[in-house]
Amino acid sequence: MRLRLTPREPSFAVLFSEVADHVHRGALLLAEVLASAPEEREDLVHALQEVERVADERVHLVSRRLTSTFSPPFARRDVHALAQALDTCLDEMTSTAQALRAHRLGVLPPTFLDVAPVLVRLAELTRRAMAGVDAADGLAEYWVEVNRLDNRADALLLQLRADLLDDPDLRRALRLRDVADGLHRATCAFERLAHVVEVIALVEP
Repeated sequence: MRLRLTPREPSFAVLFSEVADHVHRGALLLAEVLASAPEEREDLVHALQEVERVADERVHLVSRRLTSTFSPPFARRDVHALAQALDTCLDEMTSTAQALRAHRLGVLPPTFLDVAPVLVRLAELTRRAMAGVDAADGLAEYWVEVNRLDNRADALLLQLRADLLDDPDLRRALRLRDVADGLHRATCAFERLAHVVEVIALVEP
């Protein structure tokens, strides 16, 4: 028997699952950031940045593997699009947490905390979907539910923006609006990710 002298690289399915695990961890951390007191945010944001860094390494590994494999699980452009879409979800959540820290805001309005569990649920669905992404034709319920949750987040953030118009402290309102916009970009990133999965399911044989 010939011994393997170099370790086998993880499969694409394993890499996608690992990145999705980090996306889920990032969503949980962002939820903590949103609910935290200002003095607690620095450590939480640092932890989120570290999660993003590790996830980036796995995304880069997907790209390297694409250059060295003859049989990716689906079209190369779709493998790349899926990896980038996962990465964007985590990037947007990290950027939102960084904006909150930078603005030095105090306790946030309750609507921000209402959006947090929606993001966590989107990340949970993503993690489950990536575990079966090789059989994407069985994931229709995933992208339908992601769309529903994105609509829910949009409604919450629309109400939040309307409430901010009545805030007498304009500078605070603008800072809160910046964080709200970050949350919107994050939820939209999950919807775009679900669209990538849907395209893979519809196009791949």
